[in-house]
Amino acid sequence: MTLVNPLPWIKRAQREQFAIGAFNANTLEQVQAIAIAAQLENAPALIQISHRALQHVGSGNTTLGLRYMAAIGKIAAQSVAVPIGLHLDHASEEEVMQAIALGFTSVMFDGGDLPFARNIERTIALRDIAHSVDVCLEAEIGEVPRADSRGKVNGEVILTHPVDAVEFVKATNVDTLAIALGSVHAIKRKEVQIDLDRLQAIRSAVDVPLVLHGSSGVTDDHIGQGIKLGLCKVNVATQFSQAFTSSVRATLAADAQEVDPRKYLGPAREAMMAKVRERIQFFGASGQAA
Repeated sequence: MTLVNPLPWIKRAQREQFAIGAFNANTLEQVQAIAIAAQLENAPALIQISHRALQHVGSGNTTLGLRYMAAIGKIAAQSVAVPIGLHLDHASEEEVMQAIALGFTSVMFDGGDLPFARNIERTIALRDIAHSVDVCLEAEIGEVPRADSRGKVNGEVILTHPVDAVEFVKATNVDTLAIALGSVHAIKRKEVQIDLDRLQAIRSAVDVPLVLHGSSGVTDDHIGQGIKLGLCKVNVATQFSQAFTSSVRATLAADAQEVDPRKYLGPAREAMMAKVRERIQFFGASGQAA
């Protein structure tokens, strides 16, 4: 298939109480793992690209990184018979415009550093551009901080207030809304519990599909409850990095003389693919591509 706008699938997930997985990729092997896992589970899925991934793939040049990932994402979607979207995560206005021009089918504008009114203004402008070419636009209210490699949280957790969500959605008519419920990016252990009461209040106040960032550190119990309460796009990154890297370490530990990258990247792709399949199953998305 060609890359698809994921919004119809996200809206279906919202209606039927499952979630579409947005799965982060930093390498060719990780993109392949996501596409193959989605095919094996007969599930719609999003290949999700972060700003840091663009810098890595583009050797420090985010525009070059966008070009690489757009080309790879298109080929990945063409290699399978299930709906695959290509999503750019936490992007600036310039990156959103570049991604749309290159064929990304879903983009997230991160206007969190802007004053609230200015965030609304720029989101509306980008929404109009995205909708003119059938691209899904995600925005965020609140702040999901990031942990460093030692687990120290950098930044403040600014939870989404239902009143702000209502005002933002009413003004922007954005396609999907990422909300801050207490999760943290890059947490390596599943120990975070999100604010389910806040989620329920937001869900009762707005009809827009809701997105969870930083799910790798959230307990599965709370993710499951969150999906039942209205989360219908769930982002996953750190869990896959752990699976991929652990496999590389194990392969090289078993043979310290190995120098052929195919011998450790192949098993790492398989390890990540298995984890993607597990998340698709847990989100209730298996078989939903039919």
